[in-house]
Amino acid sequence: MAQKKKKKAAAGKKRPSAKNAGWVGRREGMPVRLLAVIVLVGLLATGAGFYVQSKGLLSVDSDLRAVEENTLLLNEVMAENISALVTEAGEVPDWIEITNAGDDPVEIGRYSLLLDANFNRMYTFPEYTMQPGEYLVLYAEGMGKATAGKWSLPFKLSASGGEQLVLMNPNSKAVDMVELPELGEDEAYCRMEDGSWTTGRATPGKTNDLKNSGEGLDGGVQLAPGDLVLTEAMASNNLYFADENGEYHDYVEIHNTSSMDVNLEGWFLADSSDALKDWAFPAVNLPAGGYLAVHCSGLDRTTDPNHLHTDFKIGSDGECIYLTQPDGQTVSTLETIALLDDQAYSLVNGAWTTEIGPTPGMENTADAAGKAHTAAFGDRSGSVYISEIMAVPSEQEYDWIELYNGSSQAVDLSDYGLTDNSHKPRKWQFPQGTIIQPGQYMGIYLSGQEVSTLKGFINADFALAAEGHYTVTLAEPDGKVIDAVYLTNQYGGVSCGRAQGEEGFFLFEKGTPGVANTGNHYRGRALEAQASVQGGLFKGGDSFTVELSAPAGHQIYYTLDCSDPDQGSQLYSGPISISNTTILRTRVYRDGYMPSSIDTQSYLYDVNNEGSVYVVSVVSDPDNLFSNSKGIMVKGPNAWAEFPYGETNQGANFWMDWEREGHVELFEADGDPALSQRCGLKLHGQYSRATNVKAFKVIARNEYGDNRFDYPIFSERDYEQYQSFLLRASGQDYNMSFMRDSVLSSLAKGTSLMYQESEVGICYLNGEYYSLFNLRERVNKHSICQFEGWEGMEDDIDLIKANNIVMQGSNESFEELLRWVKKNDMSTQAAYDYLDSKIDIENYIEYMVIETYVANNDTLNVKRYRNAKADGKWRWVLFDLDWGFKEDSNSVSRWLNEDGMGAGGRTDTTLFIGCMKNPTFREQFITRLAERMATDFTSESMMKLFMERYEVIDGFLPAYQRKWGIKASNMENHMEDLVGYIKTRPAKMLTYTQKALKLSDSQMKKYFGDAIAALKK
Repeated sequence: MAQKKKKKAAAGKKRPSAKNAGWVGRREGMPVRLLAVIVLVGLLATGAGFYVQSKGLLSVDSDLRAVEENTLLLNEVMAENISALVTEAGEVPDWIEITNAGDDPVEIGRYSLLLDANFNRMYTFPEYTMQPGEYLVLYAEGMGKATAGKWSLPFKLSASGGEQLVLMNPNSKAVDMVELPELGEDEAYCRMEDGSWTTGRATPGKTNDLKNSGEGLDGGVQLAPGDLVLTEAMASNNLYFADENGEYHDYVEIHNTSSMDVNLEGWFLADSSDALKDWAFPAVNLPAGGYLAVHCSGLDRTTDPNHLHTDFKIGSDGECIYLTQPDGQTVSTLETIALLDDQAYSLVNGAWTTEIGPTPGMENTADAAGKAHTAAFGDRSGSVYISEIMAVPSEQEYDWIELYNGSSQAVDLSDYGLTDNSHKPRKWQFPQGTIIQPGQYMGIYLSGQEVSTLKGFINADFALAAEGHYTVTLAEPDGKVIDAVYLTNQYGGVSCGRAQGEEGFFLFEKGTPGVANTGNHYRGRALEAQASVQGGLFKGGDSFTVELSAPAGHQIYYTLDCSDPDQGSQLYSGPISISNTTILRTRVYRDGYMPSSIDTQSYLYDVNNEGSVYVVSVVSDPDNLFSNSKGIMVKGPNAWAEFPYGETNQGANFWMDWEREGHVELFEADGDPALSQRCGLKLHGQYSRATNVKAFKVIARNEYGDNRFDYPIFSERDYEQYQSFLLRASGQDYNMSFMRDSVLSSLAKGTSLMYQESEVGICYLNGEYYSLFNLRERVNKHSICQFEGWEGMEDDIDLIKANNIVMQGSNESFEELLRWVKKNDMSTQAAYDYLDSKIDIENYIEYMVIETYVANNDTLNVKRYRNAKADGKWRWVLFDLDWGFKEDSNSVSRWLNEDGMGAGGRTDTTLFIGCMKNPTFREQFITRLAERMATDFTSESMMKLFMERYEVIDGFLPAYQRKWGIKASNMENHMEDLVGYIKTRPAKMLTYTQKALKLSDSQMKKYFGDAIAALKK
């Protein structure tokens, strides 16, 4: 069963690949160079006057200066011009530059340019004399265009590369050529002095020597590429960088990276490539190394050099901004993303980010963000201010904010506002009569619940997002914001707050609610190391080196034994050689910053996934998995007390509900990386924990970095994200068929039932083959709300396991329903209507139809849920069918047993018995069961489902069996039993149903006629 192709992971790290030797482009399977020769020879044969040099066409690596008569050269090419060159008509065509590299003038009339040896893509130069050292730019505008008059070419260029340009002299002799690579926006392909070609900054009409590409700018100042750079932008400014009138506007920041002052007179800022010269700077000096913030207000003011206003604003949904020098060359662009209120988009260490607070007119650092805060709000030490924030609590139940009154007077906070959206400063208001005394700390819970107090604390009706990048503000009753905190990414148990005597905000390793912020504090968290080669699947014989990089001032430590790296680990000093399976784990340290998160790269060799299933690499410090003290996979010191999970808090380690930090990498069937992310690891299941093959919950949480796995793991779902998923070897069916639960659960496809989708994967644990696994959706509040379309309401649902184990919310309404069913006559329409108000009847029938047909004996392991803020009706999850299709029993009769269903009769049957007393419900149940027995439940249909899954796992079973000591013959016998069950179940189910429901032969024919007929096929 082929697996559906998923989207690829975001780029950023490369995998090793063969290098292209020289230029061997291909077009429809034929080398471009050979194609050019064939076409030109063909033209010669037809008398077109073309011929080829005796040595063949010149390679781009040839020394073209060796051709004595050739001084006319291709010099520069741009295939995706966005802003690098703008014509007088305001257009931005692609272009080709030629130059006369000789000492004498050259008459270029009847010279030609040929694109891809296509006679329809040829341009013949008009009469024109090029002087020595002259540069001529030709516009590749396409047929029918004449923007540039005689220098307009009848073809366009492809930015994807692979095209060949040939320059021919009047005798139709090829005198120069170049094979174009893939080119990005405003990226030029330039000939250097030695004849080689390279990508770089565009210099139309000038030499390609980058040292002099800015010659003549700014009254003779020699600026190199990148000397003036756009470094920050804000699209919705409410709090920072007020103008001369105290008003707030969008802004953009320019940084002069050179060692000399620059007069910006005649330079331009624009928000459109079609109008690069619409707004010009006045005579204003930008000092060497300095920063200049410009208001993007649309007001067009240039009289105050400290408060310049452009004639455009910045769109909050994203916009491209251009900085253009006086000659029309754009030297820096800034493409913003969708930005929140008071969220800055900043260039830090060569990458754009929203991770630091606004720093208009300052260096983009956390220290500067502190200074910018003081500039915006002044010294708050003698006033009421935000002292500390906890967005990802580990000890407290809810998010919280702490205020401190540094003044000598009590302050009435009535109607003061708190918010996580600075555009709405009074999103939540303090209750009347709220007083904060001098020197007092006041805590406010941010639970998101609409109650005024919670556990003795004031409570706000919003909660904080752990990913940060937004502003929390404190405002006076008139809406004036008096303090603000820009929250960067937040971490579990780590608070954000002020440090005594220092500007700005810091991360504290441990929250200190109600007292002064003391202890270790950090400006931020060090960035993770970047690996030059991304983890993946490799073949024996492959070898390469991995280079690690981090910004200046950072130290990288790494391990190769899966342990968590720290400053006692190996300090990185040079490339790491890889030639066999290796797990590389890195952590970065920087003075004044928290250590980075741990990055993990799994280089897995000779993995047998047949190019058809996922490969999963799970990595965690070995102590987290195997130590007696905290290893989640071992018996540990309390092995004498092996109680089932959920029944006691004592026993072997693997019964414990422990979570350990780990890392998961998911590789597509073709080896492409799908996701790589820190995560939580827990064991999954109940009694199956005691089996050799442990199942894992893989969980995304804020404290590990991201609270979602951003990848469409399951091909039959249209979800793009998951909060968690399972790695499971079919529970107690792990040594029998390995298929029961995943295949039988798929019977819920197309129904209203929540069920667990599945994919097959090979799992490696700490670099060693661990098991064949089924990747499964995990049933929890997140997946249920995802399934139902209730995202954002996860905390509103009631979720119950087994008969009455409350996982979240309350079981009270269901218990009330059961009491009502026992007391009332269920045969009436009123009873049906009451049922319909409490449960989703269709959902329950679909659930019971599958449960009864597959004869699931582990019925206590079930989950149901409801959302009181939706329709309030209970719905069921098809869950854990490991024991389905195993014991051929009259399951309809068992579900009608008043003493209970399943092992020990522990599953309550009150609801089904009551429902079946109602003629309307009974009719619906029988009809639905009959429909499915005639279609999806036939032996033919069921055999197809199991065979499709068997074909996927068959090739992986030998390795799986060897790993876990499972006899192949044993699994074969179980699978034969399963086949027998599939063949005999339909007929037996008809007999059981007739007996259990006391149906006459005529009734059986009425309802089950098609199912009976299917038996005879």
